[in-house]
Amino acid sequence: MTLLALLMLANAAHGGEAYCDACKGEGWDPMAKLDEIGNPNAGKTEVMPGLSTAQKNRVGIWKQPLAGFNKTDGTEVSDSAQVNVPEDSVSQKQIVKKTEPRKIAEENASIVRSAKAKSMLAPIDEVTGSVVLLDISEISKNATQHITGSIAIPYTKFLLNSTYVRSEDELTKMLGEAGISRDDPVVIYGECMPCGGGPAPATFVYWIMRSLGQENVRVLDGTVKDWALAGKPTATETAILPAKTYTSQINQDFSADYDYVKSGSAQIVDARTMKEFGAGSIPGAINIPYENVIINSKIRDETKLDRVFAFLDKNQPVVVYTNTDLKGSVVWFALTLQGYDARLYSYENYLQNQAALGKADATNAAA
Repeated sequence: MTLLALLMLANAAHGGEAYCDACKGEGWDPMAKLDEIGNPNAGKTEVMPGLSTAQKNRVGIWKQPLAGFNKTDGTEVSDSAQVNVPEDSVSQKQIVKKTEPRKIAEENASIVRSAKAKSMLAPIDEVTGSVVLLDISEISKNATQHITGSIAIPYTKFLLNSTYVRSEDELTKMLGEAGISRDDPVVIYGECMPCGGGPAPATFVYWIMRSLGQENVRVLDGTVKDWALAGKPTATETAILPAKTYTSQINQDFSADYDYVKSGSAQIVDARTMKEFGAGSIPGAINIPYENVIINSKIRDETKLDRVFAFLDKNQPVVVYTNTDLKGSVVWFALTLQGYDARLYSYENYLQNQAALGKADATNAAA
């Protein structure tokens, strides 16, 4: 079975929850336990009243602001909120003053790219007319701005029933009809606004095309808005290119299957949110939320990515997964950019295989 045919069965790419009843837990709150671990104020209701253990942990241990968190009474904590923290802890007002300028400075700082990074992320000022520009944004009445000369294949077209990666034959037919051959230099751009923006759909299509054997393919280092701000031409319509023949050459090095994950030969990275990770994860996985590799809808600076991946060993393969391949592909892309041997996987596939093993064990026991 070819890689992409396998992906139809293995890799779910939809946005829904992928939890089984066993993963939810009964009568035990894993997140509450995680919050209590290492929190010296857990159970001391007189300290920082009105805050949950998670909020106490955030202030007392991690020295982070409470903006966006809710109090136990359901009201939201504002950026300027002050809480009754212990004397040996940094006050919320001090945290806000120190954290916000640093965050703003980081967001406004120029991102430095190495030659390796530029081989995967195409700088806007270096994109020439010789490349095929592929806009993978979802079809929308508001999508009226495109890079001049680009063709459009919404990322949803790469999926079957908006869920599974299409077969190899379907993908090659679609790409060929759009005017792309495997030998063409391709630059992918576009966003999924329901997903919160960012490069996720572009890195997802990049992963598919690399799996099909496309060597000369990159993701645009920015959005169409960045392109326009750089003084580059845009258009309200996309282009149509003459059809070509797309001949794939499957590369299986970018995907993991259940057996590979269970073999123990790779480091496992759960790129979902901490809440999702706490509700159920592949045993032994390390939680590195996908948001950690993005800033201002771009992949972070390589120096910052080194810090994000500091717990990983570059000499050992890495398998990264989320409930959706879209978001997981961003972390896979960042790991690959940093020189890791990374593979993409799906938590949905893991749960399906676990359930199948459970049924098989039950059948064997009954026999």
